[in-house]
Amino acid sequence: MAYTREEKAMIWLDSFPLDYAKKAALLKAARDPYALAARFEEFAPLIEEKGGAAIAEKMRASLCGDYMPKLLALYAESGISCVTCFSSLYPESLRAIGDPPFVLYCKGDTSLLGGRKFAVVGSRRTLPDVMKRTEKFAEALAGAFVIVTGLAEGGDTAALEGALKGGGAISVLAYGFSHVYPECNRALLEKAVKSGLALTEYVPWQGPKKYLFPARNRIIAGLSEGVLVVSGGMKSGTRITAERAYDYGRDVFAFPYGIGVNSGEGCNKLIKDYAKLTDDLVDITSVFGINLTEKEKTPLSDTERKVLACLGEGGAHVSEIAEKTGMREAELSPLLILLQMKNRVVSLGGNRWGKT
Repeated sequence: MAYTREEKAMIWLDSFPLDYAKKAALLKAARDPYALAARFEEFAPLIEEKGGAAIAEKMRASLCGDYMPKLLALYAESGISCVTCFSSLYPESLRAIGDPPFVLYCKGDTSLLGGRKFAVVGSRRTLPDVMKRTEKFAEALAGAFVIVTGLAEGGDTAALEGALKGGGAISVLAYGFSHVYPECNRALLEKAVKSGLALTEYVPWQGPKKYLFPARNRIIAGLSEGVLVVSGGMKSGTRITAERAYDYGRDVFAFPYGIGVNSGEGCNKLIKDYAKLTDDLVDITSVFGINLTEKEKTPLSDTERKVLACLGEGGAHVSEIAEKTGMREAELSPLLILLQMKNRVVSLGGNRWGKT
């Protein structure tokens, strides 16, 4: 990947352990990163104050040697593309938030940054039935959006797996690419890189830290036109994503839960405050003027064909379908919604479904 001199200078600046506020102050003073590097001694005092002398010295030394060629070679060898805030690939929706990342370190298809994006997020403690429903929602929505999520166990995993089946997906990480967290999702991350895009604002050697995850959530919200929260307790990180999205003027959606379900308390609170109650895909698609039923019919799985075979001329109640297929009604609900979005079935009301 070729970089302009401003992009190279931004990558150079971002490689040093300065906090966000310090980097922002330096860019404001110098006006652009190339000027900062070219007139480094003029701005060095801003770095040296408050114990930054050692970092300033490392930055000074890096300007005299082969630091940048080696750094760019390292990224290239690792399959990392750097999309800086000076790049035409940088999403305008993300640029518009108050604290956009200076560099997006990417692995995979960076063209996905240019598509319409919608976030689906959930907590680690997502119930099995909700996991299945989330996967189906993400798979269907991927027909119209690039789905943005994280890589955590639970709701994020279900969203990413569903999105990769249905279309494009972006997984946003809270650490650098030299690490994987959780380790159990290493194969899923590799799949996301191969069939979608993984990105992070952190240099490869930055490991996962608890405080980095809330900061990561602003990227998920900033990239997306809307956010669906599928699960989350009162103190869940998914609520941070929702709050950021609301602050950015995005539409927020949430699955409703019954009383006493801890993993859904945060969703219910969001619905009380500002989120749109979501128990059908049309609750989302209608907001964006999208009609997925107008899309070309997609191939059906064996299970979907089995369900369709249960629907006669007058349709069938979900309990009848469950009896004929041997499936639980909780499993059928998200499957029928997906078939509805594929323009294969229509809701007849009263939990009855018919063929289109």
